Amino acid sequence: MNRRTFFNAAGALAASPLLAPLAASAQQRAARFADMHAHLGIRQGVSFREAMAKGGMLIVAEKVIPDMPIVRLVGKRLASIREAHPGELRRNFETGLERRHRRIRGEGLAEIASIESLDRVLKERTPAVVLAAEGADFLEGDLGYLDRARAEGLVHLQLVHYYAQSGIGDLSTEEPRYGGLSDFGRDLVRACNRLGILVDVAHCSAAAMEQALDTSLKPIVYSHGHVSSAMPRPSQAGSVARAIHAPIATRLAAKGGVIGLWPNRLVFADIDLYADEIVRMVGALGASHVGVGSDLFGLASTIMPGYEQFAALEDELARRKRKDEEIRSVLGGNYVRVLRDALTI
Repeated sequence: MNRRTFFNAAGALAASPLLAPLAASAQQRAARFADMHAHLGIRQGVSFREAMAKGGMLIVAEKVIPDMPIVRLVGKRLASIREAHPGELRRNFETGLERRHRRIRGEGLAEIASIESLDRVLKERTPAVVLAAEGADFLEGDLGYLDRARAEGLVHLQLVHYYAQSGIGDLSTEEPRYGGLSDFGRDLVRACNRLGILVDVAHCSAAAMEQALDTSLKPIVYSHGHVSSAMPRPSQAGSVARAIHAPIATRLAAKGGVIGLWPNRLVFADIDLYADEIVRMVGALGASHVGVGSDLFGLASTIMPGYEQFAALEDELARRKRKDEEIRSVLGGNYVRVLRDALTI
């Protein structure tokens, strides 16, 4: 059995308890999907539970954004507009994490922070949140703080966002300054492997992605974006520069990882084209290596403004004669698999 065959089989097994076949329309909204990247917490008055229930979401990776207060639109792309004050990014992270803890507890949602909690969610089908961070800049050069963040429930970590001075590695939207990942960035990847944190290379430069793949002993994810046949460049518009180059996507998949395609209207004009791209990527990378990263409430223009569209996407994939187990893998099972891999230490 080769690696592609192994991971395809593993993806199908991981998917089956998450998106179990549903017998009737009365169960259409039953919790069964997983989102690799969302920002439910940045909208005032939004109930996590209600938003998830409307679309049949079982698991959502909810990302805190430490650099959000210092990011603005600069020309054609988002960028940090100043250097962060000492302690600022860490305070932002801690505040964001605590707010989400309160929301999770207050709304009676589950939180996935271990293999045991993941298995419980899959068995009981209790809507659950994976606490994640968009950018590890909150470490502020202190790798030891990652242990504390993990103890507070962080299990999914995107290495960089828009703060170029993080000391971690290069961004896809800025000219390089580290030559990929810094030594600190490589040590961070190793620490994530050790602590049971899923590594996410969205927003990384191509070189940083390659080096993360070189360093990580576990599968990693590119949680939200799209795949480009041409090498993306920092000088391009943000949504273009943010792509992952096809050869790197192939390598990420070969190492067991998952590409989360985003429903960005600047990339895919409607859900029909989005479904076409999912099918194309399944053909290119394998059914066990494609997922959905909605970037809900993070995208300025989206073809999926709410989780209700997950069911529509499910229908579009079925209309394209995709097998049930493939649909289950893409719409959640693959994320569950890599999350399980990361949590297994």
